[in-house]
Amino acid sequence: MLNAISALSPVASRAAQGVTQGLSGLGASLTNASAQVGAAATTPGSDFGSVFANVAENFLDTMKQGEAAAVSGVQGKAAVQDVVQAVMSAEQSLQLAMAMRDKVVSAYQEFTRMQI
Repeated sequence: MLNAISALSPVASRAAQGVTQGLSGLGASLTNASAQVGAAATTPGSDFGSVFANVAENFLDTMKQGEAAAVSGVQGKAAVQDVVQAVMSAEQSLQLAMAMRDKVVSAYQEFTRMQI
């Protein structure tokens, strides 16, 4: 399962870059507004692609920790409380990833419904 999820990380990064490039061509009015925002948008990690990639990496790490804790719990090497905390954290990360996926899909559907 984790191999399939880790394989999605580069795809998500490329998709985020495509969305970012598509949004950058929306018009000069957005360019003027972003120029007013100034240095706040130029800080590292503030663009959509890098934020999305960081979330994907954190998601993978949390899932790996949860899986490792579950295996350790089955083997009797970890306390039950630690296993439950790791699994709950992994579940929250999975719910966040699903919510993000749903938002991206709904945004894509909105773009496809726009008339040019």
